Amino acid sequence: MRRIPLLLMIIVPLLALAAPARAGGWAVTFMDPAPTGMRPNTTYTLGFWLLQHGTHPYEGANLGEVGLEFTSGKKRVLFSGVRLKEPAHYAAAISLPPGTWQVKGVQGWFSPYEIGTLALPGDLRLAPVPEDLKQAIAAQAPQQNYWGEIRPPGFPQGTATPQPVTPPSATPQPAAAPSAPLGTTTVAVVEADSWWRPPYTPVALLGLVLLAVMAYRLRRR
Repeated sequence: MRRIPLLLMIIVPLLALAAPARAGGWAVTFMDPAPTGMRPNTTYTLGFWLLQHGTHPYEGANLGEVGLEFTSGKKRVLFSGVRLKEPAHYAAAISLPPGTWQVKGVQGWFSPYEIGTLALPGDLRLAPVPEDLKQAIAAQAPQQNYWGEIRPPGFPQGTATPQPVTPPSATPQPAAAPSAPLGTTTVAVVEADSWWRPPYTPVALLGLVLLAVMAYRLRRR
């Protein structure tokens, strides 16, 4: 019988840490049109929108880090986003070596969003919005219109819901000339995603400690 409280000591904290901390915990990153014919080792500034429920700016506080993450093999490069004046609008200055890069939107405490693939040299190819997210976006109650002339791609002027919800692919634009990155942009190069990183690290450590306590107590019987 003494095992039951000990098991509860393990399970309850793990569930509390692993579960989303708040309701409405998902978001979508919509990209502004990116240049075509992008070149390696060249600075580009990419705009993007982080929309809670795919329809409106984040409504809470302390969102956390926002940016664009590029992964190729074991290499992961994170470019932090800089907030622009429009609600939920950000920009990140990027420069990458040649290769094919998987692109994710880093969305604060929301789960990362799969944006698409960037080939260097080449173009940014956007992945379609997953079908379940399309349905969830379409089911959202109408929100107020947060934007004027400058607004997320796919949002017609005067409406609050994207039509269509799938962001457009990269549209032809002149390739950006090399320029200095935004002053507040930071870059982190680390190994590819692993389970041994936040938010999983505290959960794993707690689980290991509690399992060790349980094993010790069982051995003393």
